[in-house]
Parts: sequence; structure tokens; C-alpha cells
Amino acid sequence: MSKRLNVPGSGQTGSASSLTRRGVLRAGFATGGVLAVTAITSCSDSDDTSTPQDAGAQHALLAAFPQSVPHLGAGVPNRLPYLVSDSEGVPLSELSDPVTFNVAINGETVEENVEVQPRSEGVPRAYVPLNVTFPEPGIYDITATYQGSGMDSQVQAYSPDEIGPPGVGEPLPPVGTPTPESPLDVDPICTRVPPCPFHSVALPDALTMGKKVALLVSTPAYCQTAVCGPILDNLIDIASDRDDLIPIHTEVYANPKAVRNLADADLAPVPAAYQMVYEPALFVTDPQGTLTARADTIVDRSEMEELLS
Repeated sequence: MSKRLNVPGSGQTGSASSLTRRGVLRAGFATGGVLAVTAITSCSDSDDTSTPQDAGAQHALLAAFPQSVPHLGAGVPNRLPYLVSDSEGVPLSELSDPVTFNVAINGETVEENVEVQPRSEGVPRAYVPLNVTFPEPGIYDITATYQGSGMDSQVQAYSPDEIGPPGVGEPLPPVGTPTPESPLDVDPICTRVPPCPFHSVALPDALTMGKKVALLVSTPAYCQTAVCGPILDNLIDIASDRDDLIPIHTEVYANPKAVRNLADADLAPVPAAYQMVYEPALFVTDPQGTLTARADTIVDRSEMEELLS
């Protein structure tokens, strides 16, 4: 993937061709509440760096973020949402204690004894968001402890110019988002019932208004992870009355009703231009349009409030 995005204007629709007919985050918070280990499309030749857990382990880490495509950048802040499973691999619906993380590369410690509190407010699954900056590209060992049980994972960090979606510290590309007056060939522009109120301002316009922008890419009706709807509802509750913030929602698919198989649907402009292979994602900017936060795949109400503050 190239970081040099072809950014459509407000009157153009993005193309999914660069994603080879896009595969979204197929494993995730599936309907019914069970999470499989993350599986992504074949956008990358890299191997999945997930570490198999010991058969007798009490708990295991489940990565709720892409691992088979370049997703984590070196030298920039990253947020890694993890779930914790039981001994049979079923994600715990509740986490009663924090998870302590250690991060290392080639035996050298990068982060040590990082305690992360669990999150679950307003979303169907508890998770722990590990925030870490990887100093260089490479494969990192992540060890964690929950209630005395050790857990292991591995992730790969890439050069930031290999990552598709914009990251923290970068300008948010002013890609067109559908509005009732200019739907950009996206139908429907909102699959929430009733439609959400965050489609009146297009992203390119919002980025010129001198306010923070919260851009949520999610599809409540077609979400592969069953969290798009709850996260959008949380954003409505939190941001609807904020006069310092412009919230915008954009769907993932441009024409979901026109295809029999969702994998054949075109992408809406933002996920196409940002080369996104997962959903949902929340992008938060400062008043100058620079990203201050990016929360991928799951973010609960309390964490969202913090990211928008």
C-alpha cells in the first residue's frame, strides 16, 4: 500500500480497485458476540504475526486490529485494541482487572509494565487499548498478564508511508463525504435507522471551519463486527451538542443494495481513498485538521469522550 493517496474531491467517488475488491475485517465482533482471531484481506504479502497461545493457558490475547496488512507505523503513536479470551478461546464479555503489557523487539524493552484499564461502556465486548510508539520497523513481542495469567502476541510495525489510513500527527485528507445534496453515488448515505444527523457537512468543508472534526467510518446495517451501530449511537450521544466539534459519519459501502454479495460492493469515497480494510474507525482532528487520535475497530463511550476532549 502507498501512503500517497489519490484524494477525491467533494464531487468524486472513491474507487475500490486499489484494494482488489476490498476485504473488510471479517473476523471481529461478529453477530452473536464471538470474536475470531483477526483475519484480513490479501492486500499484503506479509505473514500474520499472531502468536499461537499455549494449549493450557488460562487466557489469551486476541488482536482486534488488522495484522495481515501494513497497519501499525513505526515512529508514530499506535493504538492496539486487544480482547482477552478464556482457555477455550472465547472472548471474555467482562474484564474485571487491568491488563499489564510489556513490549520488546529483539530482546530490547520498548515499554515495560504498562497497565491498561479495560473498556466496555456502550459496546458489546470488553477490550483493552494499548497505546505504544514503535521506535523502528520490525516484529515486536508483546507479553501481557491478566489475573496472573501470561499471554503473548506479536505485531509488525512498518514505515508510515506503507500504511493506508492516515495516522496521528498527519493531516486528515479532505476526501468528499456524502450529503443529501451531494450523495457522491452512495446509496444509502446512512444505514442507521433512523438516519444519523451527521451528514449535513462534507468533510472537505468541515476541515476549513476551524473546529475539531470527528469522522466516523461505519456501516450499522452491514458491519462485519457488530459494533458500528453502537459506536455511532455513542457518538450521537456525545457529540450532537458540541459546538466546538463537527461530527461526520460516512458509510463503508457505496452500493450495498445493488449487489448480491457484499464483497462485490464498491467502497464509499473515504474508505476507498484511505485504503481501509477494516471497520469501524474514528478519526479525530484538532481545529487545524491534524489527526490527534485514530481509534480502529472498537472504541467505547468513555474512551471516545477522552479522544474527543
